[in-house]
Amino acid sequence: MGFHNNNIYSYVQVRKDLVLLWLLTASTTASGVIPAALSILTGRVFNLLNEYSDWSDPIHELRLRSMVILALGSGCIVIIWLCISSWMLLGERQNYRVRTRLIDSYLQKPMKWYDDNDTLTGDLTQTNRCVEELRSSSAEASALTSKSLVTILALTITSFYYSWSLTLVTMCGAPVIVLCAFFFSRLIHVYSERENSHTAFSSQVFTWSMEAAQLVRLSCMQLVEIQNFQSAIKRCSENFMRMCLYASANMAILKFLTLTMFIQAFWFGSAMIRKHKLKIEDVITCFQSCVLLGATINGILHQIVVLQKGKVGVININEFLRQDEEFREDYENSRQFYMDGGISEKIELHNVQFNYPSRPTVPALKNITLSLPAGKITYVVGKSGSGKSSIGNLLLKLYDEYNGNIKIDGMDLKTIDQKSIMENITLVEQRCTLFNDTLRNNILFCSKETDEVIRDERLKAACRISLLDNFIYDLPDGLDTLIGTSGITPSGGQQQRIAIARAYMRNTPLLVLDEAVSALDVVHRGLLMNAVRAWRSGMTTIVLTHDLSEIGPDDMIYLLEDGEVVEQGLQRNLLLNRQGRFFNMVNLGAGTDLADSCSLITTVEIPEGNKITAYDDSLIEYEFDTPRIDEDLGSLMEISSIPLDDLSYRQKDRSKAPRVTIKEKLNEKDLICVEEKSQKNKSRDLMSIAEIMKRMYKDSSRKTVLFLGILCSLYAGISNPIFSYTFSYLLNGIVPDKDSSRGSPGYLLKWSFIAMGIAAADSGLTFLKEFTLGYYSEIYIRMLRNDTMRKITYNRIEWFSQDTNKPSELSSLLMNDLRDLRTSTSKFISVVSSFIIVSSVGLIWAIATGWKLSLVCISMFPLLIIFSMIYGILLKKYETEYKNTIAELENVQYEVVLGIKTIKCLQVEHHFKQKFNILKQKVKQMGKRRAIVTGFGVAVSNGLTMSIQGILYYYAIKLVIYGEYTTKKMFETFTLLLFTIMTCNNLVNQIPDIRRGQRAASKVYRILEDIDEIECFETEGQRAVQIDKNPTGPVIRFNDLSFAYPTAPTVKILKHLNMEIYNGDRIAIVGESGCGKSTLVNVITRLYECPPNSLFVDNTDINDWAIPELREQIAVVEQKPTLFKGTIRENLVYGSSTNVTDVEVFDMLRYVGIYDFFATLPEGLETKIDSGLLSGGQNQRLCIARALLQKPKILILDECTSALDTMSSHIINEIIRKGPPTMLTISITHDEQMVKACNKVAVLDQGHIVEMGNREDLFRQRSQLLKVLTRIGA
Repeated sequence: MGFHNNNIYSYVQVRKDLVLLWLLTASTTASGVIPAALSILTGRVFNLLNEYSDWSDPIHELRLRSMVILALGSGCIVIIWLCISSWMLLGERQNYRVRTRLIDSYLQKPMKWYDDNDTLTGDLTQTNRCVEELRSSSAEASALTSKSLVTILALTITSFYYSWSLTLVTMCGAPVIVLCAFFFSRLIHVYSERENSHTAFSSQVFTWSMEAAQLVRLSCMQLVEIQNFQSAIKRCSENFMRMCLYASANMAILKFLTLTMFIQAFWFGSAMIRKHKLKIEDVITCFQSCVLLGATINGILHQIVVLQKGKVGVININEFLRQDEEFREDYENSRQFYMDGGISEKIELHNVQFNYPSRPTVPALKNITLSLPAGKITYVVGKSGSGKSSIGNLLLKLYDEYNGNIKIDGMDLKTIDQKSIMENITLVEQRCTLFNDTLRNNILFCSKETDEVIRDERLKAACRISLLDNFIYDLPDGLDTLIGTSGITPSGGQQQRIAIARAYMRNTPLLVLDEAVSALDVVHRGLLMNAVRAWRSGMTTIVLTHDLSEIGPDDMIYLLEDGEVVEQGLQRNLLLNRQGRFFNMVNLGAGTDLADSCSLITTVEIPEGNKITAYDDSLIEYEFDTPRIDEDLGSLMEISSIPLDDLSYRQKDRSKAPRVTIKEKLNEKDLICVEEKSQKNKSRDLMSIAEIMKRMYKDSSRKTVLFLGILCSLYAGISNPIFSYTFSYLLNGIVPDKDSSRGSPGYLLKWSFIAMGIAAADSGLTFLKEFTLGYYSEIYIRMLRNDTMRKITYNRIEWFSQDTNKPSELSSLLMNDLRDLRTSTSKFISVVSSFIIVSSVGLIWAIATGWKLSLVCISMFPLLIIFSMIYGILLKKYETEYKNTIAELENVQYEVVLGIKTIKCLQVEHHFKQKFNILKQKVKQMGKRRAIVTGFGVAVSNGLTMSIQGILYYYAIKLVIYGEYTTKKMFETFTLLLFTIMTCNNLVNQIPDIRRGQRAASKVYRILEDIDEIECFETEGQRAVQIDKNPTGPVIRFNDLSFAYPTAPTVKILKHLNMEIYNGDRIAIVGESGCGKSTLVNVITRLYECPPNSLFVDNTDINDWAIPELREQIAVVEQKPTLFKGTIRENLVYGSSTNVTDVEVFDMLRYVGIYDFFATLPEGLETKIDSGLLSGGQNQRLCIARALLQKPKILILDECTSALDTMSSHIINEIIRKGPPTMLTISITHDEQMVKACNKVAVLDQGHIVEMGNREDLFRQRSQLLKVLTRIGA
């Protein structure tokens, strides 16, 4: 059990951590007592000044007393090492426990929570930062604070023991110190929370901009996204600066109060010595205790902000996790049963009414009643937004707030355990979520089969069933090829096939296909659905679709419209009602198709001895036939009559199959080059601190602030030796001298006021130093954030496909890791400035005062320097490894959040927990190494400082005994050297914080350097004139264009392409996957550069066009609709260069056929878009409306009707057929109806235009078009 309140130790588990807690308690106590022991030993050494004449051999006694201090310094190394390392290990344990709780929370939270969260990715980034702040506060900060608290107690007891009166006088300012610390900590807490909140929003803005990189560029909205980010970052900065102001004031006030404690202590102590009420040993011991007490309190001041941030972090984390308890209570309060026998009976929905939580006033389902028979296929059809997907969501219990009854096997769905439901139902959606892993694991993680042989056999069958054989064959590493953001990105149809393969591996009693094959062409759609029928024979299957072509005459159909069942029955019966809605839908989607020109019915041949081994590079080796339809269109395809094991196709020609890549195709050599480049980027060394400081100064826009901060830091550094010099006079005053006024009340009063004035000046300089450097550091990282955002936003599109440029990692880098850089820069400048002054002025002054003692001290400096260098190198290594591992761990969290619905539906939480646990073990190992190295560095630094003090004590007193130094000279020199040593020690202790910022700066500057030349590409080109409305020649002309992607310069995607597109053309471009269709879009919109004089727009070389002006005249509708979590109106006018009125918006919504839906929303156009508001088809039509609202001259549709129902597709096809309000339309499609709507067709094959002309003429000639349309893969 851990603590359950909002303290920074909430996740300590006493039983599991008992040994560690005992160890850190013992080591903390011991290390905290060390300063008190040092005070006592120091007092005994200095007491020799008063009694050395009584000793026969005072040097021997001095040597003994000094050697004890050396021994203490050596012994404290092990104790402090254990203390720091133990606390850091405790912080690491809390770190991975919290992260484990968070990943569990993300996996367990209901879908309602995800729908209601508008800043999901931003909150994820900020929550991860809270975890780091909790770890830091409960590790290094807690170690130093706990040790300091023990030290304060020990020093106070020691001081009281030697003189209670002197101690009380010294500590009389303590209540004021406590009140100040409490007051300012509350203010720091408020502004820290505000900064965290704005940071989460900023992260959301940045992440979306990266994920929608292509839309942002095509819409010319780079500047808008940059301004949105800058506005959010500005609010972050404002709150940090307020927090920095209060933290600086707190530090300055407490420093002044601490310094004045010394002055009043010595003033009172000197008076007690004159009255013979105290001995020099007592006063020196009390003084040393107070000096160390002040230094300890000053050290705590630096940790207050860290502890306060940790407090804010744990409150946010606990608030996040507390919601799980509410969900758990709701679950426990409901009676939940487990389905032991699976689903064997029918599924019934009776008067079910359902509203999504995000739109409670708009019903998605209106009192529907369905009966879905067991062991059969049932079709639920309807246009986009009719409520089909809502049925699948309810059956999986993703939402449980509905009215009516849903029964499975006679049991009320609300009483069945959701886990049991998920184990028995598989939902395959239109958009398949792929995870960053191999293709093999993306399919296999759904399988619960433990026998590897059986599992591999099922994997083979799954690949055959889902027609993945050719796709796998094209991959460079077969099944072991990485996919997702870390590898290749399959096309929409390939992703849907992977989803079907997953479903086959699960093979649950109930399968729900929700537009699961919409991205496939008609031929492969038929192949796949027939394969599914063969596989699912005798099992319950529900198909939610708008496609009517695969429905058999004996299939049960429910037709939905606006959430209501309007027709139901067998297909053959519904078709008899010629006035029925189903008949009208079928008739609407019919017409003259390819069957009018020639038969599309082909057959699968089962050749003998024609098998190949396509998985040569994979661990699984098996033979299969690749899924290609025979070239001979006259053969028949009777797939439904073929047993599953015999499902095979004619082998394709391997020699014509280059490897697949993110864009089109990439050969193996280029893949290796890309991977080597990625690995090279990962392995680049960190920038040096000096280089970072140099870049910071060079890039700074507020050099005045920097100079002021450095100046204040230098003066604050000067005040240290001055204060130590004046304080030496107070020290000298405790040794009575009958022959001078030294120690007299006037003498002490004079030097007390001087010292107090210097203390006040030092405190004021400390405030200015801390605030100006904090202010400058914030301005600096704000500049870095804005510059990085600007350069990324204007960067070339291929940059986003690199493995090192994941949105989650970059968001964490900019919003979290740069905070470490902010701390590092301010601390580094402050510490180094103080070190330079103290080590130069202080040492010069010390040498001038007493060169012998100074040279002894200087002789120790090489040891400190060598140690600091070794420590810095080790810490740099382990800190970087640790941070990189944390980044990998956070990527898993990011992956879970984005793919949560797929994870829940497939019940693969265990896979991601296992993936997370592997990385967690790696974090544990890295955390242990870092803790050991950090603890060792701090311990040795403290041990060396203490040992040097012992040596200086010995030599200083020896010089006085021999009469070479007076006590005044000795104290002057000694205090100067002591402050120098403490400053050096402080610098060494800051190394961990400085190293953390070093990694962040190195990564950010690497990004800025890698894309340093991109802006010239985005701004080059002179033509800014609109395309001529009445051009005399072609609007677009390809002139022998050859093109290869920068990532694969040896693979030509387009080869000597020639084509002309004129004003008024509505041209359909068809071709197989990888033939170069999407590449045409990329070059027309200048997402990629093409050779000069190879592509002309309005008779101007495309390279001579100004990119913004060119893109403003082109609108692209992508296959996957991209919307952001704003209002409907904000999404519709996104990218419009002119003001768009509501009248225009409503007219456009009517034009694309979705006005009626939006008219029912209570908030109309101001309705916020979320995952549950719109169906896939509605999303796509919204994107088409957005494109047309931009009033483009050129409209490009990239497979934009693949997700639409028959009615919606008909509306869009009619828009194209009649001619949209554009000069020309380019439609990349495999849909025959869209081809019919166009007046021209161009067939693209392996980068060439193989034929172009009128559709009817090409069909009549039995041309290449007909063959391509029957062979198109998704």
